[in-house]
Amino acid sequence: MDWFQFDFVRYALMAMALLTAFYPFLGVFVVGQRVAYFGDAVAHSAFLGAALAVVLGWQLGDALLITAPLFALLIAWFQSRTALPPDTLLVVAITGVSALGIMLVSLTEAPLALQALLFGDVLGIEPADLWRLFGVDCLGWAMLLGLARPLIRIGFHRELAQAQGVPVRLVETLFLIGLSLAVAVGVRAVGILPISALLVLPAASARALSQSFQQMMALSGLLGGISLVGGFGLALWQPIPPGAAVALIASALFLVVVLFKPHAKGIIR
Repeated sequence: MDWFQFDFVRYALMAMALLTAFYPFLGVFVVGQRVAYFGDAVAHSAFLGAALAVVLGWQLGDALLITAPLFALLIAWFQSRTALPPDTLLVVAITGVSALGIMLVSLTEAPLALQALLFGDVLGIEPADLWRLFGVDCLGWAMLLGLARPLIRIGFHRELAQAQGVPVRLVETLFLIGLSLAVAVGVRAVGILPISALLVLPAASARALSQSFQQMMALSGLLGGISLVGGFGLALWQPIPPGAAVALIASALFLVVVLFKPHAKGIIR
């Protein structure tokens, strides 16, 4: 069968290409800034966005673009005003927003398929979703090019960067807003679980194999592309959700790195 004769396959491949062009590279900064939990928390705010979409009659993608950055700013505000460790606060946020969103969706007359929200519906990608991904790629790369140097300095030593005049709070806030928008658009394409995996696992694997920042960026992009293309191919071969297949392959690649290079930087000390 010639799969490429179908529009949904071509749209899915374009979505994979757009995801590969940015998200694994964004993941390098997510890992460097130690905000993997933050990205996961924002991804889980999609449940609340789904409820908002149903109640107000909005498109899911539009609702996510509103709820994700607002939720990100709310978490950042709480972090600045509580003595709780960041990981504890984020676990509380993930649990609370997921429970609230699932409850609200379940109470509506037209509940969404929560499995589709978890694992995405890349085979249901529409042209509007591709334009959103393209916009995120362009804006995201502009953000990274503008903030890369201060982000690297903050990741290396936050207090030292602040002492050297880096506007740490502003840089971190802009990065988190950009991350939340990227997560919102990515969740619509591949789901909550895969977008969290795509932002962390390729970059974590690349960090273990790299000797420089440039190598880490290149390897993260390569591993992210392998995860996306391999996951999509696996989903065409077997009747499994493409998003779950993407997360599975990204996890498998990470495990290979751990097993065959256990003393790599950033894995086992």
